[in-house]
Amino acid sequence: MKETKNYLTQARPQLIYGRCIYWLSIVAAMICAIGPVIAMAFQDKNIMDPHYLFYSIWKGKTAEVIWQEVGGGFPGGHFWIHNLTGGEGFIQFGLVLGCSCAFVALIGTAIAFLREKPRATGWALLSLLVASLVILSALGIYHT
Repeated sequence: MKETKNYLTQARPQLIYGRCIYWLSIVAAMICAIGPVIAMAFQDKNIMDPHYLFYSIWKGKTAEVIWQEVGGGFPGGHFWIHNLTGGEGFIQFGLVLGCSCAFVALIGTAIAFLREKPRATGWALLSLLVASLVILSALGIYHT
């Protein structure tokens, strides 16, 4: 007797979106987990001394006070790009990857929608619209 399997089949765009989010989130989490180890091991490459940083955080100081006392002032947005080899820059890269994985997944989803027969143009356009909002927010151009 042939055994029947009771499971739902997922549409290809949903599978692509899910796999992109899943794997990029795991990679981002691993980067963010390794970042503090790099920050503590190579303290001379950091913008702020991690010992004073953690001490100030546990004391309950505000972000503005911490940046002023520990880092000599906030260096500006996307400072991590110039400090990618340090622990802080590496952590920020992991955060950016984790936050922008929706952009990559939505682009892949839009392509998958356009390759379907019949084409799901409306869903592809909606995916591209949301992807553009994600990337504009990540770049600091669009604020919600």
